Amino acid sequence: MATKTDAAIAALDAAQQAVDLAQAAPSTWTQPWSPSLVQFLAIGVLLFAFAALILATALLWRSHAPAHHVLRVFGVITILGFSSLLLVIGYSNEQLTPIVGLFGAIAGYLLGKDSQSKEET
Repeated sequence: MATKTDAAIAALDAAQQAVDLAQAAPSTWTQPWSPSLVQFLAIGVLLFAFAALILATALLWRSHAPAHHVLRVFGVITILGFSSLLLVIGYSNEQLTPIVGLFGAIAGYLLGKDSQSKEET
């Protein structure tokens, strides 16, 4: 019985040493994309968001949409565009998480329940 316990302890020690070595290894994360590709993708995302804003402007103008619809559409398009831009640029998780959280809070506010009740109409 002592040999089984000793073997289990030895296996646990070996596993702990492997974990310690893996944690002690330096992080060598680098951006997998070249700077010119990142610049091209960022410009593409910005142009796409700008085109979506222009299209939304034309559609909302023709339909004579109320102000809260305009705010929601512009807010959502802007948040999606900037979130996509930040993802393409490649910030680290520590920098990107609070920004995306803030964008999510703003989107939740914009898309939340209407302040007007439908029974008033």
